[in-house]
Amino acid sequence: MGKGGQHTQGGLTRSMEYDAAGRVISLTNENGSHSDFSYDALDRLVQQGGFDGRTQRYHYDLTGKLTQSEDEGLVTLWHYDASDRITHRTVNGDPAEQWQYDGHGWLREISHLSEGHRVAVHYGYDDKGRLTGERQTVENPETGELLWQHETKHAYNEQGLANRVTPDSLPPVEWLTYGSGYLAGMKLGGTPLVEYTRDRLHRETVRSFGSMAGSNAAYELTSTYTPAGQLQSQHLNSLVYDRDYGWNDNGDLVRISGPRQTWEYGYSATGRLESVRTLAPDLDIRIPYATDPAGNRLPDPELHPDSTLTAWPDNRIAEDAHYVYHYDEYAD
Repeated sequence: MGKGGQHTQGGLTRSMEYDAAGRVISLTNENGSHSDFSYDALDRLVQQGGFDGRTQRYHYDLTGKLTQSEDEGLVTLWHYDASDRITHRTVNGDPAEQWQYDGHGWLREISHLSEGHRVAVHYGYDDKGRLTGERQTVENPETGELLWQHETKHAYNEQGLANRVTPDSLPPVEWLTYGSGYLAGMKLGGTPLVEYTRDRLHRETVRSFGSMAGSNAAYELTSTYTPAGQLQSQHLNSLVYDRDYGWNDNGDLVRISGPRQTWEYGYSATGRLESVRTLAPDLDIRIPYATDPAGNRLPDPELHPDSTLTAWPDNRIAEDAHYVYHYDEYAD
């Protein structure tokens, strides 16, 4: 048996246990729930028991490819071609996705059956292997009749960077870049949509947009940053949308100030959001956020003062202020 380890932050502890090979075999979260892991002789994960009590198993072939996965009675088989490319999979014996490739080994099509229709995505490439077209189709699987399709074309600049997308029956969307691909602007069918000005670190400092942008831009958004690189302010030439940002020493956002309202954010010793306070001339509202030790949301203590719940033991939330949640055997 190997050693164990633990991590404590803000009085909350998460522990791990390792085998002699240094592999994690048990993880205990802050609620005391356990997740266990088993491996084969080649260090491949073969079984995992989750915090929610679910068990998943994995099987591999001699070359290490995943051939079968099991999840509480849901059995998925994975099939490959002679080049080790995945070709199709089945779920409890029923066909699922299928993959097809061209002579270069590039993915040409992926398809599946949905509500009695064959749904597929077809891919086209140039001689450099770059995606040039993506066509989505819906067909009758028995007759092959095409029921619906939509195609999107892709183009590239001289540097090989993607710079144009043309959807069916719509003007092309183009983006202008510089250097190694930093965005400088966007156009729709030749009409400027937005332009960006950046500093020496390539951070956005001015965004011009509206009314065909450029010198005729209706709006101009300026952004400034703290010495640590955090967003410090955003000012629009319509003052009602101005924002200033405040951060604590841990890098957490603690304040957003606007002309009409200010939002203040409080955090626990572990860095989890504990409260949001909204301030305005005639408004002062504080919304608390309670979590269990593992970080799962608990019922609002002000809306549910009689609640005695302190943790979700299986790491699944059963209810909140608005909804009740039910899970199947696969934790969905």
